[in-house]
Amino acid sequence: MLPLLLAAAAPLAQLAGEEIAKLIGGDDPATSAKGAAVAKALVTAAGTVAGVPITRPEDIAPLASMIAEDPTKLAEFRKAVGDQLIALLTLDNDDRAGARGQTVELAKAGSHIAWGAPVVSVVVMSVFGAVLYKVLSTPAGTSIDPNAAIMLGALTTMATAVVSYWVGSSAGSAAKDKLLRGG
Repeated sequence: MLPLLLAAAAPLAQLAGEEIAKLIGGDDPATSAKGAAVAKALVTAAGTVAGVPITRPEDIAPLASMIAEDPTKLAEFRKAVGDQLIALLTLDNDDRAGARGQTVELAKAGSHIAWGAPVVSVVVMSVFGAVLYKVLSTPAGTSIDPNAAIMLGALTTMATAVVSYWVGSSAGSAAKDKLLRGG
């Protein structure tokens, strides 16, 4: 059902704007859950604006055409999509803040579990630094150990997750700000 929903929601994504269309495009499994949530938000917003529930994927294309032809409906649709996406971003940001808040509460309670996230973070960043040093210190003209290159790719993802955990995500804030400005 997911690929069908994403494909069916494509005309609505084009109406919502380029940034929204990017969210449901592509075959990356890492973004498929986000794409599905955005597609569902698009379909919900379209149904709300049109005043009809959308029950089948084939109902979406005619509805998208109807919304595109009416400037008032198009404006209502974009606002409804923005409201839906702000709600999704709020849930995502609250979830991230809840994870950091849990660590703080565990530390206040004196729990040893509070050391879990900091220790994992230090280990990931230390190993990332060591592997990065190994890869970057390889003399020019010699081949890089393929295992080190693979590890560096995996550790880069983990290091990004560590930074996102402790610092938060500015991508969600940027998207929310853009939606609030009407972009």
